[in-house]
Amino acid sequence: MGRFSVVKRVLLVTLCGVFLIAGIVVALAEEKKSAANEKKKVDHRKAFAIYKKKCLQCHDSVADPEKRGHTRDEWLLVLKTMHGYGLGLSPQEVELISGLLYDLRRGMEKDPG
Repeated sequence: MGRFSVVKRVLLVTLCGVFLIAGIVVALAEEKKSAANEKKKVDHRKAFAIYKKKCLQCHDSVADPEKRGHTRDEWLLVLKTMHGYGLGLSPQEVELISGLLYDLRRGMEKDPG
């Protein structure tokens, strides 16, 4: 009976160790994911300043309650179309403005993304 008890204890300790290591790995992965999401956040003040300077000359506002929102990819296509009309934006400005417009209208799009 004593030998069986030792085997049970070894298995229990091993199992606890496996769960502990798995928990640490998951926590580290979540932390890394969270840090990446923080990097992706749009600087809304900077983006709005560019939007105000470059877009509001022709467009009154993005806040039209009658229109549905766009996905990020759709906003990128809109900005690419505007580039064809002479809107001069750097790739960084395109990312900032598309992120701003998406964030402002989030939840109103057909397919979130």
